Amino acid sequence: MKINGTEIDVSKLLSKDELLAELKYYASDRGLSYIREKYNETFGNELTWCYPISDGVNAGTTIAAVKEGFLSLPYNEMEATEYELFDLERANLLDENELEQFIDNWKNYSDSLLNSLGDMLNMVRSQ
Repeated sequence: MKINGTEIDVSKLLSKDELLAELKYYASDRGLSYIREKYNETFGNELTWCYPISDGVNAGTTIAAVKEGFLSLPYNEMEATEYELFDLERANLLDENELEQFIDNWKNYSDSLLNSLGDMLNMVRSQ
């Protein structure tokens, strides 16, 4: 498997259950730092991605590569020291439809933000 140019030996990834067990006591972005470090040492890539926009249910999610696919770690709360606080009860492997929806939502968000920023820039320039 190859992700963003990085070759991944799937057998070296944590399983879904192993990753969730690692987060059992520190279900937060900070708790995920050990896994990111381990992945970075093994693969040269952290293999986790923050998706900081709402999917209509969660404030955001972090996506982590696991042996079975890609695990969504949703969050609705944040703390100053732990950062995103994951709802492990609602963690799930992402399917094709969910990934397509994430892509569509991100594209719409990004396009709208870029258009708005461009309009803001034009307004500031014309003042």
